[in-house]
Amino acid sequence: MSTRLVVRRIVVAVSLVGGIFMAVENLWALRPAPPLTLSPSTTWITEPLAADGLPDYFQAVMDLGPRGIPPEMNAAAAVWEVIPSRTSSENAIDYSEAHLSAADQRPESERLVVPPPPPEGMDAAEAERILGACSRTPWRAADHPWLARWLDDNSAALDALAAGARREAWCPPRCLPPDTPPTERLRTRPLLMCQLLPVEGALDRFSSALLARSMLRLGEGDIPGAWHDLDSLLSYGDKIADTPGALVCRKVAMALLARAAHAIKIVILEGHPDDTLLAAMQRSLRSAVDWAPLASSVDTFDRLAVLDAVTVLLANPSGTLSPAPWRKALYAILKADQNVVLRAANQLFDAMVVAAGQPTRETRRQAWQAIKDEIHNRMNATLQGRAWFQPYYEPLSEVLSKRTASSLIPDMGIISDADDRARAALVLVGCAAALERHRLATGQPPASLADLVPTFLPAIPVDPLTDAPLGYRVENGRWTLWSGTDPADDDIDDLVIRDRS
Repeated sequence: MSTRLVVRRIVVAVSLVGGIFMAVENLWALRPAPPLTLSPSTTWITEPLAADGLPDYFQAVMDLGPRGIPPEMNAAAAVWEVIPSRTSSENAIDYSEAHLSAADQRPESERLVVPPPPPEGMDAAEAERILGACSRTPWRAADHPWLARWLDDNSAALDALAAGARREAWCPPRCLPPDTPPTERLRTRPLLMCQLLPVEGALDRFSSALLARSMLRLGEGDIPGAWHDLDSLLSYGDKIADTPGALVCRKVAMALLARAAHAIKIVILEGHPDDTLLAAMQRSLRSAVDWAPLASSVDTFDRLAVLDAVTVLLANPSGTLSPAPWRKALYAILKADQNVVLRAANQLFDAMVVAAGQPTRETRRQAWQAIKDEIHNRMNATLQGRAWFQPYYEPLSEVLSKRTASSLIPDMGIISDADDRARAALVLVGCAAALERHRLATGQPPASLADLVPTFLPAIPVDPLTDAPLGYRVENGRWTLWSGTDPADDDIDDLVIRDRS
């Protein structure tokens, strides 16, 4: 036998053995991903379950909040009453048991449409710009007659909105788009991430109308009327922030509180309210400062929303996406191990809960940055190639864990900072009211904030941005009050208040 023939046979034998080995290895690697494990480390909740056997995250969220509050006690009902039908959930499904329906709303012509329609000869962008400007500074009806007329035409809706803030409870509807029943899992966006929040969204828009009316009242000399509208915004923001809910709702609450604080500062400095009104401002501001811990939203609503997204996107027990048996089998083989992705998401949320509970702003910021760095490191880590006899679902699970971290985990540093700044604005304005009460009583500002205690303040206010006393100084008989760093002379940040007397 020739050497060439021997070599050829050896090559054929080696190729055959190699081919068999690779075929066996790939067949071994085509193992289906493990089934979803219901446990605190993966799905976090193990009940209730939907009809498809997956955790019913939507129902779990509904069970967390207040339910069944009658409209006469429900501040959210006052907002619902004036929401235009095109932005309300008349055409959606309400799962909150808030007992709000179309019958609880005003006739369409009496509902509040914000921003207002522009007058003839003015484009919509300019009208919206004017509304924004008039919600931040005092003005008179003669400055913008069309806007003053619009506010007057909608006075009944605005009065109902302001009065509703005094109701005790906050139970807004949580809705899904039409044709999306709560047990529908496939071919839709994840349930919690597609829920509609009609009341919070509307209140965010309506705030500009209440602010504009308060600044009009201030400009026309109606100081109690201006305060009445601003106190309503404070109350709405306080109710939303004090009711654990989704982070998007908390962002609305912080925006309402920050806008109200800015406007109250203007009323104090330019309206020169009397002692009775200043004392009322202090009481409302102190009440609005205390709200539900940020960790309560992180650990419930937003954790459930992310886990819902992962579960819905990766689980397919009904086979709807692949009705043919062979496609269903192929999908089961090629999909990721959702348990790996869920555990990775839960680990990040565990770290976020710990970060939210840190005692100082600086330690919270360090903790948020550490989580941000962790997500960045995961996103930029080198993916390992599939090893011999390793199932295909393992590298795919690693890829999807990275995508989950980058696209679904919220940037808590930004949200936490908004919390701190809103709280600082409220504390700052409350202290400014105390300073003005001292001036009314003595004719001059105090030499230090300690002089306000205990007559005008129970204690020296602590700055939420520094965890130290608020900044204060008196120059030429005028005071400057600030939160954060000592401001420059031209600093006009909302967290700086300068005496204008």
